[in-house]
Amino acid sequence: SPCVDFLPKTSMASSAEGAAVVDAYKKALATAASVSAYAMLARGMARELLPDELRAAVRWGAAFVRSRFSAPEKERHAIVIRRVLGGGYNEDDLFDAALTYLATKINPQSMSRLCLARTRKREPDGSGSCSTLLSMENGGSTTDTFQGVEFRWTSIESGGNDGNNRGKECLELSFDAEHTETALHKYVPFITSTAEELRLRDRALKIFLNQGSSWKGINHHHPATFDTLAMDPSVKQAVIDDLDRFLKRKEYYRRIGKAWKRGYLLYGPPGTGKSSLVAAMANYLRFNLYDLDLSGVYDNSYLQRLLIDMSNKSRHRGH
Repeated sequence: SPCVDFLPKTSMASSAEGAAVVDAYKKALATAASVSAYAMLARGMARELLPDELRAAVRWGAAFVRSRFSAPEKERHAIVIRRVLGGGYNEDDLFDAALTYLATKINPQSMSRLCLARTRKREPDGSGSCSTLLSMENGGSTTDTFQGVEFRWTSIESGGNDGNNRGKECLELSFDAEHTETALHKYVPFITSTAEELRLRDRALKIFLNQGSSWKGINHHHPATFDTLAMDPSVKQAVIDDLDRFLKRKEYYRRIGKAWKRGYLLYGPPGTGKSSLVAAMANYLRFNLYDLDLSGVYDNSYLQRLLIDMSNKSRHRGH
């Protein structure tokens, strides 16, 4: 075999046993039927016939070539978002926001184990509502892409290893270290804002009526929408465009130091659609309604207290 002829002569055994080994390899190579079999036999021959020093040199050379020409493994960073309970403060805002966001990214068909998580959202007026979300089981993971960067989410459990306390549920967000700024200053704020939009869209709207110096809320089920509203199409579109512009300029209002508010003056006799337009705007924005009856307000202090107690992202109607 040509391969054997080129092997170092110093590595071959001079004894009859060594000659038998070489002869056996020659016969095996002659009957090899595939390239893969040939390669396996060649590696076996190298182990038997090449000196240890030469084999070590070959391994070192191969490792050197891989280190020079193969891509280095990227450093990974991780952010852990913990579920913390019992602190007297709504610490779970970020955790719940991440759960709400990830519920829209999980593909049930690609995960063998899933769980249903129940989250509670407390409104500024003290009321609360619960929602059921699809989430990952402990150890499960999923990926998300934001601005061309891949982020990996993993559900983990930390603490509780002393046998007395139950482990706390956590979400681990991992990414390449070079994208740390994007993760902290762009991706995480994007998650919180998206989760807030999802909550506003899914929550049950309420209408609040003033009683003395306080508010009493009831569920608001007014069916009016811009699709069903009888209104001049051009005026209707102008109102929708104005509302969209208002929603997008919250940061602008904050930057110039102005309150994020928008006012409309609706006038006309009863039955001309004022209340229906207000309801359609509330349904479009997903804002709660506050119906202020000025006949029940006795002085400025009452009015001031009522206005302070109104929550953000709500619509106010005075009459």
